[in-house]
Amino acid sequence: MTNKAAYAIENLALYENIYENLFSTLYAFVKAIEVRDPYTQQHSNRVTSIAIVIGKEMGCTSEELDILNFAGHLHDIGKIGIRDSILLKPGTYTEEELNIIKAHPNIGASIIGQLGLLDSEKQIIKHHHERFDGTGYPDGLKNKEIPLLARILSVADVYDALASDRAYRKKMKKNEIIKAIKEGRVTQFDPDVVDAFLKLYDEGVIEKII
Repeated sequence: MTNKAAYAIENLALYENIYENLFSTLYAFVKAIEVRDPYTQQHSNRVTSIAIVIGKEMGCTSEELDILNFAGHLHDIGKIGIRDSILLKPGTYTEEELNIIKAHPNIGASIIGQLGLLDSEKQIIKHHHERFDGTGYPDGLKNKEIPLLARILSVADVYDALASDRAYRKKMKKNEIIKAIKEGRVTQFDPDVVDAFLKLYDEGVIEKII
């Protein structure tokens, strides 16, 4: 029994070591994307932090918060498959270029799926650009068809994107960003997530992250 227990502990340690190395490799991919695009440096970290505080406000379990932490850091990993001429383009995208950009959630989900990670993380990465009214991508999911954690990540992602300088525009003023979030309630965003976000914003929690 002692030998079996020791063997099990050894296997567990090996398993954890493999996953730690895997996660480190994935995070390195994210850093590679951010180095390519200086406008999005630290974007994933900020989005993750915002998503987690929203998740806590909405009563997410510790397991759900762990999933948000993982998926948040890797939500844009699919951009590794988008060529620089499009990813870093300073002007307006053509329809063809926009369709290429829209492929990044599927690319990211495919990368995560190939590595055999949990389906929950893959689904969040795949669906963080869905819209509550069903007009988002890649699958046009609507309302509660969109995983809750993806709905949370969506608000965090858009807020940070609007609050940051991008290749094609300067960051927006805070009052304009909040107006955009409010206007997206029910159409782009889950109203419950928006309400939780706005409460945290009014309390100054979001400003401390940004």
